Amino acid sequence: MYRLKKISALIPAAGSGTRMGIGLKKQYLILNGKEILNWTLENLLGQDCIDEAVIIVPIEDVAEVQGKVKRWLDEAGILTPFKVIAGGETRQASVYKGLQALEGQTNYVLVHDGVRPFVPRQQISSFLDCLMDDETIDGVIAGIQVTDTLKRVDSEQLILETLDRARVWAVQTPQIFSHDLLRTAHEQAISNNLSATDDAALLEILGKRTKIIKSDAENIKITKPFDLIVAEAIIKTHNDKQEKL
Repeated sequence: MYRLKKISALIPAAGSGTRMGIGLKKQYLILNGKEILNWTLENLLGQDCIDEAVIIVPIEDVAEVQGKVKRWLDEAGILTPFKVIAGGETRQASVYKGLQALEGQTNYVLVHDGVRPFVPRQQISSFLDCLMDDETIDGVIAGIQVTDTLKRVDSEQLILETLDRARVWAVQTPQIFSHDLLRTAHEQAISNNLSATDDAALLEILGKRTKIIKSDAENIKITKPFDLIVAEAIIKTHNDKQEKL
């Protein structure tokens, strides 16, 4: 419980990893001796504000991942209850299946990508504080303000306009919403045959207000081979700092 509220985490990790181009699902790739999903779960569930977790993986991996996650969390001394379930055909469908798998009554739901292994410590509690203390917002999500100049183009990649980068953010996870609101957003999307690439977009469709909070540059999502190089560098930097302490 966090401030007497139950917090549930959904970790979608049901992707096929086709963009990685190596024939292995990216959530199971090894970083410094651990699978990417292992890093994600240790960093996320190691924060004591989360009461339960649902990990969503490809259907053929459920039994194997269930065993691996138990071992990983036991070795890390993490006691958070969890279950592993099969995902859907899309990320959106997987998150909805995760919502359906939650046990009992929950107050807030956190959604975090299974291939985003370096969620900053203390970020979750600060996001929850923001959401609980501000009645004018309906969700809180992580993001990074873009630094490149952004162009909007047409179907032939001809430039239509230059966007004001001061008002453009690259969206990340974690994303946190009230359970009832997130479930309603997903059910409305199903009823109206709507799709979105993140959960905040489903709340936008309902006209709800979501606040984006600056995240950490290390909160990368591993989708392509170059991301593995960056991830290894992040781990090395942290290990070097620990050795100097």
